[in-house]
Amino acid sequence: MEQKSNKSLWWVVGLVVVVIAIYFAATGSPNPSSVAGKTVKIGFVAPLSGDAAVLGQEMQKIALYRVKQINEAAGENGTKFEVVYEDGKCAGNDAVNAFQKLTSIDGVKFIIGGLCSSETMSMAPLADQSQVLVLSPGSSNPKIEGIGKYTLSLSYSDKKTGEDLAKALSSYKKVAVITEQNEYNIGIRDTFLEDIKNYPSVSVVANETFPKGTSDFRSTLEKVRQASPDAVLLNPNPGVTAENLIRQLAEMKAWTGYKLFGQLAYLLDSGRAPAGNFTEGMIVIDAPNVNSPELLAIEEAINKDQGGTLNDLGHYYTASTLDAVDLITSLITKDGNDAEKVLNDLSRGRFKGHIGDIAFDGHNFVRITLSGKYLIQNGKAVLQSEQ
Repeated sequence: MEQKSNKSLWWVVGLVVVVIAIYFAATGSPNPSSVAGKTVKIGFVAPLSGDAAVLGQEMQKIALYRVKQINEAAGENGTKFEVVYEDGKCAGNDAVNAFQKLTSIDGVKFIIGGLCSSETMSMAPLADQSQVLVLSPGSSNPKIEGIGKYTLSLSYSDKKTGEDLAKALSSYKKVAVITEQNEYNIGIRDTFLEDIKNYPSVSVVANETFPKGTSDFRSTLEKVRQASPDAVLLNPNPGVTAENLIRQLAEMKAWTGYKLFGQLAYLLDSGRAPAGNFTEGMIVIDAPNVNSPELLAIEEAINKDQGGTLNDLGHYYTASTLDAVDLITSLITKDGNDAEKVLNDLSRGRFKGHIGDIAFDGHNFVRITLSGKYLIQNGKAVLQSEQ
């Protein structure tokens, strides 16, 4: 990250604070009487423990920082917010427990989360039943489209990722896929397998799926090696599982002569770290590139305020988490603590966010049609193109 002077950094951050109340304002007049001077609780569900905890914890840092800004800018008579954080553990059952606690005990009508598709998809039926708005910064399984009225996602869909992975691997005659058994990875795999059929010269010679949280991949990798693929697509969930998979693949010194592909798990520096320079030349298809100077300045401010970095979450999901907080808080300030009103404004409105222009147009996914193609070069994921 390019270093900026403190004066420049805090000028940008100060500007964000000043405009935060109107940054995402939908059309129509504010209705301050319902929540002015009050504190509104909102929920937050993400993996705060488990294999994907580093991602959820970085999301939490962003929310803590942003809500503190919003509350400071609100003053004595403005609307303030209290966020109740719950651990979804990247698992459906835990997300359901978190949802039930947030709605029945804390009384929230808005939830930011989940991050994992398994979290969000498990909460979606409850959201419709309870009329609670769930806005996910990162869930991407294609089945989220059409899942229910009250669940929206600021992520790009894995349908696009799967299609672009198929395109990227279309020049190889024999390809292999290794997939973790959860909603995010299955969504990518299913789209990839369907779309690769459009390239008749390509044969899928191995299609292996392993249980969530597997730590020993040696037998699976040996089975794939025996199929002699020209290209291998690694499709695990981000976190410890992805790290173990790439490390054990790197240890198979006798297996060479194939091209390596991956998705979000290997866009993260931490996902590739256990394999050292083994991942040089790997192709990763995932998030569109988001790195405006404003976003980079906010990331730097969050790192200083909360400690650590946001390197694992990356620019896109940092931006989408900021946008989720800004959208929910600004629309509650406008519409009151009314999930139906906020949902209607959010579903039909046009907003400017850090991920770009935001519109749902009645869909569950934000209308984003790009993905990024990255090359691992000198230990870093370098954007090659957006498609």
